[in-house]
Amino acid sequence: MSPMPQRSTITKSTTTSSSLHMSWWFGGTPSASEISTTGEECELVAVRIEKTSSNSRRIAGEIVVDASLMDVWSILTDYDNLSTHVPNLVASKRISGAPTGNAGDGSYECRLYQRGAQRIIGFEFGADVTMDMTEAIVVAGKTGPITQSHELDAKLSPAPVSSSSMFPEERRINFKCVDSQFFSVFDGTWRVVQMPDNPFTGEAETTVSYTVDVRPKGPVPVAALEWRIREDVPTNLRAVKKAAMEVGMNGVMASQHSSVNAQSSADDSDQGAFADFILDYENETLGAYLE
Repeated sequence: MSPMPQRSTITKSTTTSSSLHMSWWFGGTPSASEISTTGEECELVAVRIEKTSSNSRRIAGEIVVDASLMDVWSILTDYDNLSTHVPNLVASKRISGAPTGNAGDGSYECRLYQRGAQRIIGFEFGADVTMDMTEAIVVAGKTGPITQSHELDAKLSPAPVSSSSMFPEERRINFKCVDSQFFSVFDGTWRVVQMPDNPFTGEAETTVSYTVDVRPKGPVPVAALEWRIREDVPTNLRAVKKAAMEVGMNGVMASQHSSVNAQSSADDSDQGAFADFILDYENETLGAYLE
């Protein structure tokens, strides 16, 4: 993964006099999964960088997705399969979850292990991070599970709140680092907001934003880490956009359904093999007894 690809030309758009906050239009790192003939893989993403202390940064990016809120939300809450959607992740797996509820229901909480593949100062390294993930649904300034969202829909408007420009529905995934060899802080938020339908195409549009506060642990300099993350943010946002448009909610549900069926078939096979073993054992024992 080249740290300075040709298409990652940077144009600094704003800088404060104190140099504590900067905004960049950034192309990101090319990925084989992004190659297409549409030009969407070259979409520039505004990346904002804030120096929160001498050894920490706040990095944020945002992108508009030509898909519904639920298509985007389904990708982001497909926790165990995020590495299939995001090219810079090599592993993503829940190691604990809430005793009730389901991923994506708006109140779900889990502990998620992720391993990324990054290149800093010419060296490849895998950054392991374990995070506590907390989902939230925000409607007109209120937070609660999906049932509350639907109740508010009925009270506020005959049309779903998520498609109303006055009360757009917002969903968030807050994450907080609980264990990492490379980060002492890696905390932030995924934010998904349903926008009014595109007036020209009539298609749904959703804004997706990502904000993370980072502070390195050990010898990794924060400047190198800042460069790496601001390279990765556009790549990851474009990957989420692509997955939401090409896979979406229906694709995620179909994949999960297939996984459940495959697991059920494997369990049935194991039970059948055990039953055959017991039957063979009983037949052999009975044969020995008759002899």
